Amino acid sequence: MRAIVETAGLPFSDCRNETTMGRARYDAMQDWFLALRHAQVPFHSNDRLLLLYGHSLVFRLGLYAATERVLGGESVLYLDGANTFDPFVIGRLARTHRQQPRKVLSMIHVARAFTCHQMERLVSDCLASALDRYQSRLAILSGLFDTFYDQAVPEPEASRLLSRMMEATKRLTQQGYILLCLCPPAPILTRTSRRYLDQLRVQADRVIRVQEEEGLVRLEEEGSELGRSWEVARTALESR
Repeated sequence: MRAIVETAGLPFSDCRNETTMGRARYDAMQDWFLALRHAQVPFHSNDRLLLLYGHSLVFRLGLYAATERVLGGESVLYLDGANTFDPFVIGRLARTHRQQPRKVLSMIHVARAFTCHQMERLVSDCLASALDRYQSRLAILSGLFDTFYDQAVPEPEASRLLSRMMEATKRLTQQGYILLCLCPPAPILTRTSRRYLDQLRVQADRVIRVQEEEGLVRLEEEGSELGRSWEVARTALESR
């Protein structure tokens, strides 16, 4: 299995053949970017392991965070364990900032995992060398636990792989890399799935819960003395 697959060859729409984005649609996207900046997702200078969890919208937040990082001039690695990476969304975000989609996509390097063994190998054995190769400081781990919910994998085997993977994330953050973990709700909430998330929450420098309430997307930081939270209208996301 090839460890890192570049997204430059993935299909995406060409902005030259599309009509200009309407003003309302553009403003909605700008509002969403603004909410992310206010939330400072994902980059505090001293933070290394960050967790966004709760709502499935964490995947969209990850795409926005990756785009923002690239627009700042840095490449990003994206490990996709939930098959949610969407180059069309990246392309639309690039055009919002008057950038060519192909240029932005060429700086996001994607690897997909379809089993817990593949995800563990990517994190434990491949990620450090890939970060060095692409001169990146950030890796987005999307659906980090999704492949571990496979009931065909014995629980002792899944636990062994998880422990090895978590040790690898600790080493990477100690080396100064930034890991942004995107964890949606488990398909079936079990004691094992709760243990996975709790272990990551303990290890994370920042934990942000994502919720949706009455048309608002709410990002709430856990463990903050000020109880910081941020909101943005769901329509901003739907108008992408």
